[in-house]
Amino acid sequence: MTSKNTPELRKRLLRSPLVLISAFLVMTLLTTFLEMRTPPAHYSSRLISHLIVIFLFNIDLILAISLILVLLRNIVKLYWDRRTGVFGSGFKSRLIGAFLLMVLIPSVLLFIVASGFLNNSVQRWFSFPITDSLHSSLEVARGYYNQTKENTVLIAREISDEMSVRPGMVGHPDALKDFLTLKRKEYDLAGVELYVLHGDRTTAAVPVRIAQVNSLNVRLLDLPRDQITRALKKGGDAFVYSTGLGDLIRAVVPVAYPGPRGKRAMSRQGAVVVNYFVPGRFLEKMGNITHAFRDYQALQKFKNPIRESYLLLFLMITLIIIFGAVWFGIYLARKITEPIGALEKATEEVARGNLSVRVPESGQDEFALLIRSFNQMTEDLADSNRTLQEANSEMARRREYTETILEHIGTGVISIDREGVISTVNRSAEDLLSLPRHLALGKTLEEIHHPAVSVFREILARGKELDGQEVESSFALPEGQVKTFRIRTNRLSDPGGIPGAGVVIVFDDITALLTAQKAQTWREVAQRVAHEIKNPLTPIQLSAQRLQKKFLERSEDFPRVFQEAIQTIVDEVQSMKHLVDEFSSFARIPGSNPQELDIVSLLSDISWLYRSAHKDIEIVLDAPQDVPLLVLDKNAIRRVFVNLFDNSVNAMEEKGRIDISVQVVQDAVTVYFGDSGPGIPQEYQDRIFLPHFSTKHQGMGLGLAIVHRILEEHGATISYLGQSPGGALFSLVFPLHRVPDSVREAFREVP
Repeated sequence: MTSKNTPELRKRLLRSPLVLISAFLVMTLLTTFLEMRTPPAHYSSRLISHLIVIFLFNIDLILAISLILVLLRNIVKLYWDRRTGVFGSGFKSRLIGAFLLMVLIPSVLLFIVASGFLNNSVQRWFSFPITDSLHSSLEVARGYYNQTKENTVLIAREISDEMSVRPGMVGHPDALKDFLTLKRKEYDLAGVELYVLHGDRTTAAVPVRIAQVNSLNVRLLDLPRDQITRALKKGGDAFVYSTGLGDLIRAVVPVAYPGPRGKRAMSRQGAVVVNYFVPGRFLEKMGNITHAFRDYQALQKFKNPIRESYLLLFLMITLIIIFGAVWFGIYLARKITEPIGALEKATEEVARGNLSVRVPESGQDEFALLIRSFNQMTEDLADSNRTLQEANSEMARRREYTETILEHIGTGVISIDREGVISTVNRSAEDLLSLPRHLALGKTLEEIHHPAVSVFREILARGKELDGQEVESSFALPEGQVKTFRIRTNRLSDPGGIPGAGVVIVFDDITALLTAQKAQTWREVAQRVAHEIKNPLTPIQLSAQRLQKKFLERSEDFPRVFQEAIQTIVDEVQSMKHLVDEFSSFARIPGSNPQELDIVSLLSDISWLYRSAHKDIEIVLDAPQDVPLLVLDKNAIRRVFVNLFDNSVNAMEEKGRIDISVQVVQDAVTVYFGDSGPGIPQEYQDRIFLPHFSTKHQGMGLGLAIVHRILEEHGATISYLGQSPGGALFSLVFPLHRVPDSVREAFREVP
């Protein structure tokens, strides 16, 4: 079964007991209502009602059995969950056991006591005194009714006897009516009537009512002839007529007249009718007693079913209380364990690294607050993890960028961790020192036998004295070449500022730089010497012109002037000779040495040097990875770029930005060199490469001229492209696969 169907199945399982409980309650209430509200009725209707009650109780019994089965199912499931170690089953068992103990003992005791009371009550209901009382009440009611009929007949006989001794009243209507009225009031009768028969034979005579007194509000109907005839034959009889207000008892008695010889004989020529009214309330009570007795007799047949039905009712109430307690315990335990179980599963997911898990919220109780706090925690953890991953990615990118920079800069870098083990050797360090990287990584300085490493050990041995200081050192590489390196060591500290995290050794081959600096110095000295040579020429020229003038004038003081001029010329020539001797012995112009040159690496080296020397100047070098090698004199080309750097630094007054871009276009490598200085004015741009032209007050005007001359001798060109964004921009184009002859002839040694 999929997890998607589990909540729906759980809802169905939870709904089915609720349906059973609801049906059980409805049937119980309906049964109780029918039992308590069914009015006294006819025997058959009462029997039908009890049959319906028994039928409903049978349905209740079926529902109770269903509830017991559902209860047993939940208990078995709970036991199985505990055996299989399902989360929360132990807590459910304890909670349900506690509810069961709290409810079971009082419920069972209440059921036992109620059952005892019920048995006693049923026994009292169907006991012999109650039966005798109901039977006696019925007999009393019937006897009173029959006695009333008999009394009515006796009253009619008394009236008949008194009329028999007064035969003359029949012929006097007023006297007869007064007599009958007196008797009606005397005996509290509803009415008195006198019927006279006409005819010879009684069966054929027609009764005629000749007198009537009536206290009723309704008119008394004439008695039928057959009833009078039947009553006369019997010597007197009583008839009962039911009305809307009660029963009317009509007693018929013949009237006797004396015979011819004075003997009394039954006269069939008249009849006295006495009417007695029995009220409806009496009849209603008598009827109630009759129906109650009949219902009681009918109930006696259902004595055991009734007792069992009530016992079953108590049993079902007890069961529903127990089931409700157990079910409430299960429900309460589920309400507690389900959120905790969801949190437990979500915690396992979080432990496995799934920070996107969320627990559904429901309600507003403490569990909802706990779940809301958990979801907020996982969301915060997800955000933190996302931030951490982004930070790690950024750190990885920076590390890759740093490693890329370390691999492509011309400066050698070696790092040593806190254990003294070499952890980083970049490509430039490997190339500059001719030290294979795999032979150095993972080893200490003491384990490596190399001239440079020996120098590094000596510098580090001096401790803080040389920490952060630049040291120049010359030594022979394994190939036998002697080179000069500028070395700087920096001791690292951890984020807390505690030293001892390691050491970084940064070094650069400054052999070519020193050579270039020497050449630059030589040129400057040569310029100064030339300037110094120019100074004595003026006195020599003036002295010669003076001699010529005095000679032509045949001046008298010519000997003196001649002597002074000759002395001046000799002195100035001696000074010039001394100056030339000093310059000749000071420097020689270096010879040409064309070889394959990585111009990007050269630019990187020079850029690093100027970054180190000018902290307020930002130098940006943009070059592709596949720039081909050029056949150039490295020292001469270095002087070209050094001259450009110097011009830019001076123009920006030690603060600004230098942008260098290297591009390979067709058969040439183009270097774009720009700065953020003031640039070159438009009126001077066509003369910037001429010797002795300078826009600076103290400049000699040889820098760009020398650059132009060196590039021409290498077959390259330089152009001024105008203003870059805020400064000057030069374009240097180096052809590929061509070594000019001038390169081989240039920079030859001058004696």
